[in-house]
Amino acid sequence: MTVPFFSVIIPVYNRAAILRAAIESVRAQSCQDFEIVVVDDGSKDNPRAVVEAFGDSRIRFIAQPNGGGGKARNTAIDQSRGRFIAPLDSDDIFLTHHLASMKTLLEHNTDMVGYARVRVDRGGGRVFLKPPRAIREGEDMATYLLCDRGFVPTITVVAPRDAASRIRYAENLGPAEDTDFAIRLFLAGYRFHMLEEPGAVWRDEFDPHRTSAGKGGDKLGAWLERMRSSIPARAYHGGRGWAYAKLIVHQHPLKALGLYLNAALRGCYRPSLAMIIALQIFLGRNGYRRLADRAISWLHLGLRERADKAPARKLERA
Repeated sequence: MTVPFFSVIIPVYNRAAILRAAIESVRAQSCQDFEIVVVDDGSKDNPRAVVEAFGDSRIRFIAQPNGGGGKARNTAIDQSRGRFIAPLDSDDIFLTHHLASMKTLLEHNTDMVGYARVRVDRGGGRVFLKPPRAIREGEDMATYLLCDRGFVPTITVVAPRDAASRIRYAENLGPAEDTDFAIRLFLAGYRFHMLEEPGAVWRDEFDPHRTSAGKGGDKLGAWLERMRSSIPARAYHGGRGWAYAKLIVHQHPLKALGLYLNAALRGCYRPSLAMIIALQIFLGRNGYRRLADRAISWLHLGLRERADKAPARKLERA
């Protein structure tokens, strides 16, 4: 049996209606050297019918009792046959060049993990790219992720299957699973390289019930304590003053404030970012998101106005 270069792994939970678009985005790839492993994590809306409707032998369907996204991804990894694992969430889509670009990057680099920016779509025309920069040469992954606006998106990361099988996803961290996975791959000696061109579209329209919504403060705090001896002190305090503080601020506002001030005074964040973090924590998820969405809309309006005025300026110069 021919071994595919990629195993695209897609966990799904009660998203049968939008699973089709995710699978279609994989089947539309310019690089066709893949298999797709869909793991149904205890859905009640029959995603099996969506998969079977494709009639594509490259797609395998596995059902399991509900255990969360991390457990579903691990099941998919265990059942995969490809050289590299390429996760995709059931409500997001790959851009058509993603797998081809990753194959070019990784084909001769067995000790490398690739990732790409994502095009974040918040609806209403609000679209931006994330992360703003790649991890730098010699930079610690934990510092990149916990003290700056670093991000290794689950839906664009591509890792060797043997590495993913050994490292595995944490099964109880919720929104921190991608951070944990990237840090532990980095600690295992894998190099990370980010492609500037976005590889996927992250549909980030607000949904307070999605698994990445603000929950799990106790779990994140415990994870930071477990990781403390393995990551730089700056990353440990930065994670407590930002990611952890955001999750506990409603129940423990004074503790969140203390953790934030401790990290800021230690120099965990550059000054301009420290101000943004304060807004994220103390405006709350909804308040900060509304502010950020307005800023994105204003920025796009300004760019459109500049583009509209450019022809007129050219005519004036002519």
